[in-house]
Amino acid sequence: MLSDLNIDRVNQLISKVSDVSTRLLSERTLVESKLFNVTAYNGLACFQLYNGYQYKIMKELAKHIDPAEIGRKCKTLAMIPNALGMWAFIGLYMLGRMQTLYDLGGPENEPEERRKEVNFILDFWQRMASAYYDGFLFADDNGFRIPILPGSILNMVKENLVELDKDKVSKLKRTMAQLQLTEFLYYCECRASIHEMGPYKIGDDEILVFREFSPLWDGTNLKFEWGNLEAKSPLPNISIALTLKGIESVDFTDYGTMFIKPEDYTNNIRKVAMFTRKGNKIEPVEMDILDALNQFAQDAQTELYLKFAEWPEDMKVLSGAEVFTTYLFTFTDLAGITNKFKLGVNDETKKKWFPRIMSEWKIMHPSWARIFRPKEEWKKDPTFYWMVEK
Repeated sequence: MLSDLNIDRVNQLISKVSDVSTRLLSERTLVESKLFNVTAYNGLACFQLYNGYQYKIMKELAKHIDPAEIGRKCKTLAMIPNALGMWAFIGLYMLGRMQTLYDLGGPENEPEERRKEVNFILDFWQRMASAYYDGFLFADDNGFRIPILPGSILNMVKENLVELDKDKVSKLKRTMAQLQLTEFLYYCECRASIHEMGPYKIGDDEILVFREFSPLWDGTNLKFEWGNLEAKSPLPNISIALTLKGIESVDFTDYGTMFIKPEDYTNNIRKVAMFTRKGNKIEPVEMDILDALNQFAQDAQTELYLKFAEWPEDMKVLSGAEVFTTYLFTFTDLAGITNKFKLGVNDETKKKWFPRIMSEWKIMHPSWARIFRPKEEWKKDPTFYWMVEK
């Protein structure tokens, strides 16, 4: 039964989530944003996620689909939620808890209602993530690897791999770079639709990795008002499979980000295959789609830059928080119940936390100082606070 965890298991999971997330966040928050105050909108959204919002949605979702089934459904190409979604589900929620408990004076003041919700969310997440990662909870646990694809999909990928000449490899790299910038902008400078996973060993000194962009704006399933662009992708999503030879090292974080040596692996690419997913069906895509994808990316960037240049700071913060609070659709869509909820930044958040974010906490909420403490302090007092036994 969901939310049946004893307090020892709750605190064991909190410690695990806290350690992995602290490493991720301490690196991410050092990255300077050019257009959006990412830390501010992150903090705003996280307050809402913890304070009843995510729980109510997930409680309803659990009536329609088992958490483990969500994890299993996501083990495919160009899927959302993906590795980043698995982390965001629990990481953003627990950030909201950290901020709230800091304001309340510590974990001993956590309301009983919230304690029950934390139990449920942790249990939901561990069932879902362990199904996605085949027993692990994070890519971090699995040697910084995200090898989640079943053999049937891997065999299909291998059958579609083709060699490319240098000109086509260069075109592919340019297109991927343009898509990454476009999607980063579209989601207010976060990686919500950018995903990398693998590796899979497929030969002597050769591995298979994936770079994915999902979803792409193709004129359907609009989630954000600003996202209704004239530029439209020819595909709803794309998964690009690359075989690489002679790679020194490759790791994948729980953000679904690949760190690879050499960083420029152009000369290491041996074969490529591309796919798009339409519902449950995966279809191969021909290389001649690259020109259309590249044009879409460039046109979309122009539109987005022109829009964002006119936005005041408060609109940017609210829109970024809209991304983080609306992303729960990636879970509710799997059960077809998204229309049951009003997703996005709610009135309570706008009245209670938004004014303080814009005045007192514009750089970051003071609780975030916990993220930057020496590592030896984590075991005594996890970043996300243990639950106090009552």
